Amino acid sequence: MANWKKWWITLAMLVQGLIGGIVILLLIFRHEPWTLEINHWLLTTPGQYTIIGLASYIILMAIIVIGSSIFRPSTSKQLVIARDGARHISVDKAAVEKSIRLSLSNFGLYNPTTKVKMLKNRQEADVTVSGMLSGQSDPELLKNSLADTIENDLQRNFAIGLRKLQVRLEPYSHKKTVTVV
Repeated sequence: MANWKKWWITLAMLVQGLIGGIVILLLIFRHEPWTLEINHWLLTTPGQYTIIGLASYIILMAIIVIGSSIFRPSTSKQLVIARDGARHISVDKAAVEKSIRLSLSNFGLYNPTTKVKMLKNRQEADVTVSGMLSGQSDPELLKNSLADTIENDLQRNFAIGLRKLQVRLEPYSHKKTVTVV
C-alpha cells in the first residue's frame, strides 16, 4: 500500500477515535460542570448541526472502509486455473512470471523482470514488465506487440486473462551489467 494512502487512512481513523473518546468522556463525567455546559450547547441548533455532521462523517467512513474491503481485488500466489469436483489445478506466481519473461526473449530486452499480481476472483492478472532496451530493439515494435504477446502467453499457457499491463523500459547503459534470458 502506498504511503499517502496509509497517512490518509490514519488521519481519518484518528478523527473517528477522537470523536469516540470525547463521547465516552462526556458519558463518564456526566455531572461535571464542563460536561453540563457542553451538553447544553449540544442542545442548541449549532450543536445539533455539529452532531449531524460528526455522525455523517462516521457513517461515511464506515461505508468507505466496508466498500473498499469488499470490492478490493484479492490477489494470491497460486491461482486455480481448472476445477473438476474436488480436484483442481493451480499455477504458481513464479511460474507465470518466468513464462512471461521467456516469451519476452524475442524482443531483445536486457535484464527483463516481470511482476505479476494474480486476481483470483476474476481469473486475471496485472503484469508489470521492466527492462533495458538493446540497440536492436525497436520501440514501435515493442509498443504494438508486447501486450499481444503477454496476453497470448497468459491465455494459451494458463487460461488467465490480462487485466492491466505496465511497461517500464529504459535505454541501454554501458554502466549496468546485462543478463540475457
